[in-house]
Amino acid sequence: MKSFYKVLETDTLSKASSDIALLEHGENGHLFSSYRSAVASVLELVEYNSHVVAYVDRGGIGYHIFENVRRRTAGLKFTYIDKSDPETILNAFSDDTALIWAESIRAPYLQIPDLESVARIAKEKGAVCICDNSLATPYVLQPLKFDFDIVLGNGQSLCAGLDVMEFGYAVVAKEREFLNDKLNFLINALGSKVGEGGCTLIEAALEDFDKRMATICTNANELIEFLKSNNNIEAVYLPSVEKQGETEVAKDSLERTSGVISFRMTGDMERALNFKQKLILLDECRNGKSFSRKILHPASDLYGAVPAEVRDGLNIPDGLFQLMAGSWNIKELLDDLTQAFK
Repeated sequence: MKSFYKVLETDTLSKASSDIALLEHGENGHLFSSYRSAVASVLELVEYNSHVVAYVDRGGIGYHIFENVRRRTAGLKFTYIDKSDPETILNAFSDDTALIWAESIRAPYLQIPDLESVARIAKEKGAVCICDNSLATPYVLQPLKFDFDIVLGNGQSLCAGLDVMEFGYAVVAKEREFLNDKLNFLINALGSKVGEGGCTLIEAALEDFDKRMATICTNANELIEFLKSNNNIEAVYLPSVEKQGETEVAKDSLERTSGVISFRMTGDMERALNFKQKLILLDECRNGKSFSRKILHPASDLYGAVPAEVRDGLNIPDGLFQLMAGSWNIKELLDDLTQAFK
């Protein structure tokens, strides 16, 4: 009886890990108890006091782990870049650079880096290159195709549209056995892998991944048209079509339209907060538990303690929102947004 349950649990974990690796076009998949755990564990791949070049959202979880945890506990040094052209990347390098970390879609303006240049320069310099694919998901973009060493993500993004427990994942590229061995050691040493019992739920969620994501992306297209034609909206930011930042460079990187949209509405902070408060459907996701039903107001949700003049310098206006296009009835969502704008 003991061996039966042991084999069953091991097989379930192995199957879920392998299926996620397949989605990301990688060789070895690893599941973590949370997205934060995945980020923190992968950062342990580099030696103490190493230097990291990072193309990340300064209000995101990754950035906070970099600055508030690993800079202090591992002596890591970070250089943040806002462009991904070769000159900018090379200028950020130093003799002790061991890692380049990039987000495949960087919030809040949804810029996509020049993934090919990032990976190529990392290889030339002997640095490990890692891509956080949380916002894009492998349905939209597969960074390992651009020769990244590791891709990681928020498991809830894979399960968008479902109420599934929090988890994180990392997938190691083919022929990177040395990184896979290190990651296996870290997962076991830190006790950060996802519990066996949750793997069955993850497996069930992955079965209709393509179908759910297709619905989410279709909804996103309708949301885009709605927002672009709405007089309350000053700008809409899209990773697939917006001609801003590095997005033009990366257009060919996207397999499909992303389910993530950012927009800037008219008015001041009071109007933005009033709009968010009036939402009904999207109000269910303010606690962040449901990745598919989520609207984020960076100025209050991420930078609430930051003075307005500092936020202006970071280009975080009062009316900026980031929206996940869920898989629910699109008419209900559009009606919810319409009534909230009034």
